[in-house]
Amino acid sequence: MLNIQCPHCKTTQSYSASPESKTVVCSECQQSFTIPGMPGSKPSFSDQVLKHGKKVARDLHSISFREEIMPLDQANFMRFSRSFTFWGITLLGMIPLLIVTIDQSEAQLTLFALFFALVWGVIFKKFVVQDEGSWIWAIGSLFFTGIFGIWLLLFLYRYIVPDFYLDLADASNPVISLIGYVFQVGIWEELCKALPVILVLKYVNPTIDHRSLLVIGLFSGLGFAAFENLNYGTNAISSTYSLTRDYGVGGLVSGVQSAMVITMLRSVSLVFCHAVWAGIFTYFIGLSGINKDRRGAFFVAGLLVAAILHGLYDWLAGLQPTIAALLAGFSFVLLYAYIQKGFDLSGREPSGTSAGE
Repeated sequence: MLNIQCPHCKTTQSYSASPESKTVVCSECQQSFTIPGMPGSKPSFSDQVLKHGKKVARDLHSISFREEIMPLDQANFMRFSRSFTFWGITLLGMIPLLIVTIDQSEAQLTLFALFFALVWGVIFKKFVVQDEGSWIWAIGSLFFTGIFGIWLLLFLYRYIVPDFYLDLADASNPVISLIGYVFQVGIWEELCKALPVILVLKYVNPTIDHRSLLVIGLFSGLGFAAFENLNYGTNAISSTYSLTRDYGVGGLVSGVQSAMVITMLRSVSLVFCHAVWAGIFTYFIGLSGINKDRRGAFFVAGLLVAAILHGLYDWLAGLQPTIAALLAGFSFVLLYAYIQKGFDLSGREPSGTSAGE
């Protein structure tokens, strides 16, 4: 502090030292005068805040709003429109937020199921198969299997397939249960998912590019899983109601938590699994078209590989989920190996085979 005498009324008063000169007002005579700066003194906290505040204000004024704050122009928009990364991230973040703006919960669940299926579809098509072809057949396959294919499967289960055969998977004997999961669940569901692949090869384009064919199979698996998830969501709600009725608040909490886990699992990972198994079967269907003299053998081999992986996963999921998860990972490794072996990612025939082999 500095003791300074007012030059007007000669009253001595104390003022804080500052490295810069400043004007003050005498508390006695109300006249203003200037206090010289003290270069070696430390500025007060208020002086520092005021100084930095003025600097920030000057710097803010120097920033160009057009160039720094809102740098959006036609050139940027043109670059954005061509960027897969931009659109992928934007849609991944925005679509769920838009879905929840819909009032009906059933519509929300349906759109979320399709959303996760399409996210996996983009990953498979662009990064795994690296197919640059049209999306029309892929999206058509998804909805064909999700709507008509599942309806046909349920029709067969209800009116054609005998009950004892359908009940094999629920048998108390683990061996019989495994047989049921493979030869009832696995066989029939994989045949259902292969239906659009077979129809395209037979009636639409028998010489379709193998990568495009594989994408159709993958999207068929995604569609099957997405629409099947809706049924599992309904079952989870019913289970929550039963637990609440039987055990009160504790049952409600347990049921809701279980429903959340089932919903996340089926939305994120089981659509992936169904697509992988469908992709494996589709790969062998493609081989059967190339190797015409062994067409039946390749078809049966693909169906068995996909059905065994599918059925074994379902069987293990209730006994040892960790091993089931590892089996799902192995299924994708196997699919990826098929892709690398069977296609050179240019649409040519599988390496080491020819149409007459």
